Amino acid sequence: MDFQNLVDSYDMAAAVLSVEKTEDGHWGEIRIVRANEQYKKIMGPNYRDDMLYSDLIPKEPNFEDFCFRCAVNKQHLHSYVVTKSMGLWTDATYIPLSKSYDTEKLSYFIFYFEFTKAPEAERLSNISFETAPFVVQTCLNLRGAKNFYEAMNTVICDIRDKTESFCSCIIMIEKERKKYAPLCAKFSDPKITIDNFMPYLTPDVVFSWEDTLKDTDCIIVKDDFDMERLSKKNPVWVNSLRSAGVKSLILSPLMQGPKMSGVLFITNFNVEQIIQLKDYIELTAFFLSAEIANNDLMERLEYMSNIDTLTGVKNRNSMNSRVDWHVKNNFPVHTPFGVIFADLNGLKQCNDSGGHEAGDRLLKHAADLLKEHFTEYEVYRSGGDEFVVIMPNCSKDDFEKEVEKLRKDTGYNSDICFAIGADWSNDGKDLRQCMHVADEAMYADKKEFYRQHPDKARR
Repeated sequence: MDFQNLVDSYDMAAAVLSVEKTEDGHWGEIRIVRANEQYKKIMGPNYRDDMLYSDLIPKEPNFEDFCFRCAVNKQHLHSYVVTKSMGLWTDATYIPLSKSYDTEKLSYFIFYFEFTKAPEAERLSNISFETAPFVVQTCLNLRGAKNFYEAMNTVICDIRDKTESFCSCIIMIEKERKKYAPLCAKFSDPKITIDNFMPYLTPDVVFSWEDTLKDTDCIIVKDDFDMERLSKKNPVWVNSLRSAGVKSLILSPLMQGPKMSGVLFITNFNVEQIIQLKDYIELTAFFLSAEIANNDLMERLEYMSNIDTLTGVKNRNSMNSRVDWHVKNNFPVHTPFGVIFADLNGLKQCNDSGGHEAGDRLLKHAADLLKEHFTEYEVYRSGGDEFVVIMPNCSKDDFEKEVEKLRKDTGYNSDICFAIGADWSNDGKDLRQCMHVADEAMYADKKEFYRQHPDKARR
C-alpha cells in the first residue's frame, strides 16, 4: 500500500505509524512511517520518514498504549488530552489498518489530529454513550450537594463504584508549603480508611508525582509491564505501591491553571474497562479541578472578608456577623459568657516616634498576646487599636481570673499596654448590651490611664 498517498488524502495533520510487537505481547518501537505536509510542518525540520516518534516528542505511555491497541488489537480510538510537551490540547483519532498490511513484527494504523490552545467544551463532550451518563451524574452531584465536602465525598464514591476499584481518593498538595492531605477517600472494604495507607504516602512519594506527570496527562498502570516501566522513572513510588499491595492504578492531576493542586488517585481498578475509564477519569478530573478551584476562591474571599489581614485575628465584619447570629438565635453565644474590650495604649505615640511600620508591629504583637491568652475563645480586631474578646461557656470566676491576668500582663510599662473593660452575663443578657457595658468600662479605664500617665497621651 502507498502510505504516502493515504496520508496525503487527509486535510488535517496525519501520519501512518508502525508498532513493533514483542514476544511477550507488548509493544516495542513505535515509528512514524509516512506523514503528510501538515504533520511535517507541525513537527518541524527534525522530522524524517521511518523515525522513532520519541525522537520528536517525549515518550508517553498512554499514547503508546493507544498505538498498540489500535495497530495490534485493531481498535478504533479517540482521545482529547493535553500534550504537555507542546502545551496544547490534542484531539486525536486512531484508525487501524487492515491486517493484510501487517507483518510478523509490525502492525500499522493511521493517526490524525488537531490542536487547540485550551480545552473546548464541544470536544470534551465527544465521549462514548457508555461513559456520558456517569460524567453527567458527576456534574449533577458536584452542583447538587449542600456543601463542597459533601459533593466531594459523593463524587469519590461514584468514582470508586464506576472504576470498581479498591480505593479512590483525592489528595490535595501544596508544594510550596511542603504540605499534603487527603480531601476524601472511599474504599471497597468499609473497615479500611485512608489513615491505613498514609504511611505509604511519604513526602518523597507525594512530591515526586508532579515530575512523574510532567510529560503525560495521567499515569495508568494496568499490569506488571506498566509497573516495571513506571519503576524506571520513579522507583521510590513503585516500591511504596508494591508494599501497599497496589497492582493497578490511575493517577490524574487536578490543575489550577499551570499549577497542580492535587491528584485523583485510584488503585486496583477494573483494567478491562481502561478505554472507557480513561475518558471518564480525565473528564471527571477536569470538573473536579474546576470545583476545587472555585471552592478555594470562595474560601479565600471568605477569609479576606472575615480576617484582619494585619493581625490575623477576626475583623469587625466577622464580629458584627457574630452579634447578628446571636441576636437572631442562629448561632447564640452560650451562657454564661463574658466580653472583654481591650484598647491598645500608646499606639499614636508609637506611630509618631517610629512610623506606621512600628505601629503595625505593635498591633501584631498585641493580637498575638490576645491569641495566646485566649486560645479557646473568639478574638476580634474591631478597628484601629481596639480588640474584643468573646468568651462563651465561661464561669464568672474563670472570667475574672482571665481579665485580671490580662490586666497584670498588659499594665503600664509593659511591652503591650491595654486599657481594659469587661462584663459578664449569666442570664442571657443581650450580647450587644454586654458589649456596650464592656466598651464603656474600657473607655473609663483608658481615660484614667492617660490621667495617671500624661506622657502616653495621644495628643
